[in-house]
Amino acid sequence: MIAEKTNPTMNSPLPALASNLEIPVTEIREQVERMLACDLFSRSERMSRFLQFTVEQSLAGKASNLKEYLIGVEVFDKPETLDPRLDPIVRVEAGRLRAKLREYYETDGRDDRILIAFPPRSYAPSFQRRPDAGLARESSAYRGQMHAARASLAVLPFADLSRNRDQDYFCDGLTEEVIGAVAQLRPLRVVSRTSTLRFKGKADDVRTIGEQLNVRTVLEGSVRRLDQRLRITVLLADAADGYHLWSETFDRTAEDDIFTLQREIASAISSRVREHLAPPVASVQ
Repeated sequence: MIAEKTNPTMNSPLPALASNLEIPVTEIREQVERMLACDLFSRSERMSRFLQFTVEQSLAGKASNLKEYLIGVEVFDKPETLDPRLDPIVRVEAGRLRAKLREYYETDGRDDRILIAFPPRSYAPSFQRRPDAGLARESSAYRGQMHAARASLAVLPFADLSRNRDQDYFCDGLTEEVIGAVAQLRPLRVVSRTSTLRFKGKADDVRTIGEQLNVRTVLEGSVRRLDQRLRITVLLADAADGYHLWSETFDRTAEDDIFTLQREIASAISSRVREHLAPPVASVQ
């Protein structure tokens, strides 16, 4: 149970300097306000609350309290019975927040002097000053390299989680359809199916898979069937830190034409991938 629920604001009394770097708190708050005012964050209330809450907790010297449970209750209005092991909302949204921060600093915030980031496996933000602007050309080249690195994807074989484990054929077909669909996106680089087959039936760490296949993002999914009901769950993860960027569940009926169903799901997944990966990718004309 949480002893006290707080609702930190940008005006609460805090130390004069940030706890993990000697940057005045007023400068960090100004940076946050600038970020929340841009379209990227102003359109997403949950992302704005997530960023503001974690920053304020860190500035108040409470970074060690930033765990999944606290964030789930305080930011996402989850009940105090929340079990983070069963509800991954904080992990998923943290991945989305990291993606938004990267996009912000590559677009609207490319000239901002204070950088806010979330280290891997941590919900406490870090603060640092951007190096002097004398290396503008190198910084531009670096952003280009980051764009190229980000636009790479491995689609892992879909896992059959049905009770009777009798959906292997459907899983293989769906995997192939998804690879074909996302391969039409440019400039996204997609690993071939034969290169990802070795991960079928395995539970390797996403970060390890990313290193072995030299990709920045990994898409994995599962299929469950109960009677005539099908549930396809898909997760897109950042291979750099293992956090989820996006997840979605598709409920369908097994009575539908199998090929039409696979194409429909693959098309929907391709659209979501296009929305969540940066730089923006477009279908081949």
